[in-house]
Amino acid sequence: MEEKLTGLVLSKTDYGENDRIVKIFTLEKGTLSASLKGVKRAGAKLKFASEPFCFAEFLFSERAGKRTVIGASLNDSFYPVREDITKFFAAGTVLEFIRKFAKEEITSPHLFFTAIDGLKEIAYGENLPKRTLCAFLLNALKIIGYALNIDGCFICGTEIDGRAFFDAFSGGFLCENCFNGEGREINFATYAALKKIEQGAPTVEEENSFALRLLDFYIKNKTEEKLNSLQELLKM
Repeated sequence: MEEKLTGLVLSKTDYGENDRIVKIFTLEKGTLSASLKGVKRAGAKLKFASEPFCFAEFLFSERAGKRTVIGASLNDSFYPVREDITKFFAAGTVLEFIRKFAKEEITSPHLFFTAIDGLKEIAYGENLPKRTLCAFLLNALKIIGYALNIDGCFICGTEIDGRAFFDAFSGGFLCENCFNGEGREINFATYAALKKIEQGAPTVEEENSFALRLLDFYIKNKTEEKLNSLQELLKM
């Protein structure tokens, strides 16, 4: 049986002397694994289809429940992310997020297009990569059910001003009057930066870094998952 699916290569694993196994996030069927035969040989025509960041229409052959990529038509490789270290780790965080949170063979078109749009902006857009990654993570967390509540204090609903507190369990921010010891105080600039990014307002690189550190803390504490690419990006 053959089928065509639109997908994004998330990772590759060498297999045997010349083959690879790739994990692909597809629009139509969620994440799945497939093999590519002979793609490590010089001049292999499908070599591009075995590389992370390959966004293409894939032609699969399936036999005994195992898929093999037998053709691919490239849409984009997001090549600029390979030429800039900050873009590379920002884009790598997008792929890693999908690998860890997209369910096997469960479709999520909203997450798929959010990832593609994020990669396009990181590769070709005018916004700083860290800013774009923050926006992607805020949207992606919302899609998978871990949305942050940035619309003021999540207990009393008033706008937060001065001191800000964050409860990683609920994903909510609290004002000084409502803080009851659950969570921790954060730099108010971090809360302000996240609010700016969510609203589409301009930010500077320091604000983007503040926001990413909070998102990293939240993901690790809420989901017990660590995004290694994000860890590297935060070192820069």
